[in-house]
Amino acid sequence: MTYWKDSLLVGVPAIDAEHRKLVKAIEELMEACTKGQGRATIEKTLNFVISYTKQHFGAEERIQAQYAYPGMAAHKQIHANFTATVEGLKKEFDQNGPSVALTASLNKNLVDWLIKHISVEDKKIGDHIRSKSGSA
Repeated sequence: MTYWKDSLLVGVPAIDAEHRKLVKAIEELMEACTKGQGRATIEKTLNFVISYTKQHFGAEERIQAQYAYPGMAAHKQIHANFTATVEGLKKEFDQNGPSVALTASLNKNLVDWLIKHISVEDKKIGDHIRSKSGSA
């Protein structure tokens, strides 16, 4: 399934490129889970999602600081909460392996959260940056 839609573009090329890569990684993870691929494949993909999420959040937070985004503190807390959720899912995977319940949880906590986060919170960042700079 393809989760990326151009409606997710926030208008900041660096953030949009990272969002595309993150959404693609989550698509690959969900596909691996849905197809019942081996534990090693799912684990490798889940580890990449965790690592890349942290990398992306750091880059996005640096951009927010650069443009003095007024919602930065709250946005950073949202990122921290999501990171904790993803690490909890990884712990569940480590303890119980791939399962239907884990796949449902990944779908809700990764896919749904990320799409909503980009659509609402990250679009605010894009709007702010464009208002400060006249462009991205």
